[in-house]
Amino acid sequence: MAILCPMTRLFAAGAFLGILTGCYSFSGTTLPPHLRSLHIYPVENRTLEPSLADQITQGLDEGFRRRSNLRRVNQDGDAELYGTLIQYSHTPQSTAGSQVTSFRVDMLMQVVFVDRVKGDTLYIDQSVPGYGSYSPERGETEATARKLAVENLVKVVLDNTVLAW
Repeated sequence: MAILCPMTRLFAAGAFLGILTGCYSFSGTTLPPHLRSLHIYPVENRTLEPSLADQITQGLDEGFRRRSNLRRVNQDGDAELYGTLIQYSHTPQSTAGSQVTSFRVDMLMQVVFVDRVKGDTLYIDQSVPGYGSYSPERGETEATARKLAVENLVKVVLDNTVLAW
């Protein structure tokens, strides 16, 4: 077995203590360090469901607050997020005889996430999905599925903007 000189042991102990005392930290994000602020534009709505755009915008705002270190600003952010809700559907999902037992809500959104500091597009997707189901037999309504669909869509956007690249 090799005998380590005192200086090597001291260096190894110092490196170990440095790690333990927080020289390394993980913020839960892979965003470039030069991005410090974010402007989320209100989601544009091209569907006939008037409240959805506001619900998605609020979900994105809350999601970025929880999952990133970006400070929200009302204009001129280091990063900017644009979204357009392009599709909404509410369809029967399953039946029992002639009775519909569950329904599904689907939505699609176009998303662009831009680094204004370097002028790069960090993420672009023409069809980010969101979906949710509900069963009237369990006392659920279309609003139940709509809320799930918004949460699902927001999660996909956050996963692809904050963590994935």
